[in-house]
Amino acid sequence: MSRTPTPPVPTGAVPTGPLPPGPSVEGRVATGPPERPAGVRQQRKRQTRQALLGAARRVLERRGMGGLTTREVAAEAGVAAGTFFVHFPDLNTLVETLLDEHVGQALDRALRTLSDDGDLVARLVHVAAELYASYDREPELSRQYISASLFHHHPDGPAERRMAEFREWVSGEFARAAEAGAVPPLDPLLGFTSYFSLYFGVLVAGLRGELDREAQLAVLDAALRRLVGGGGPGGGGRAAREGRTA
Repeated sequence: MSRTPTPPVPTGAVPTGPLPPGPSVEGRVATGPPERPAGVRQQRKRQTRQALLGAARRVLERRGMGGLTTREVAAEAGVAAGTFFVHFPDLNTLVETLLDEHVGQALDRALRTLSDDGDLVARLVHVAAELYASYDREPELSRQYISASLFHHHPDGPAERRMAEFREWVSGEFARAAEAGAVPPLDPLLGFTSYFSLYFGVLVAGLRGELDREAQLAVLDAALRRLVGGGGPGGGGRAAREGRTA
């Protein structure tokens, strides 16, 4: 018994009858590779950022600021040139971030080892000593960091945030010492500005080789005690004034 052949469906015609089983519409939409979870993406982003920072340090060590370019940093980090701008808007912000990490680690060490028994000047000098030590470990890189970031102002940059935190801590130290009668009343913001000016001037003198560490700390200590009205350790403020008039 012969079978009657099924006539072909004309081009453009829609066949009738049930469609063969297949994936649902939802199953046919996604054709690319599965998307990484958000946590994995954030981890990769942090790794790339750290790779760029490490690459910038190496380029600075080899070639200085004059040889630092976004393309050179990206190549050193093993990423595409455009990837640099995903993480940093410009080179100055990258160098500012390097300086912020450097300063942040030093401040963390200083505050962890800060004694509660010291007077105001001793506490401020202790923090400065840890910062000076951190710059001395890599003096050439420190000069590069400071020169590149000194006049770079980014309102939302890491240096501005770090400075705001440091200003708050130093101002609080002056305010607490004044409340305790250990130093004469002094506007906390003026106290911070005076301290930071002295600290930074002594830092630059050290990086230029004009003062060694011992001389740096001695100069800073003496200048701060003159600022708060005392001549030696524990000699400022109300107690000193009462002792001199007794």
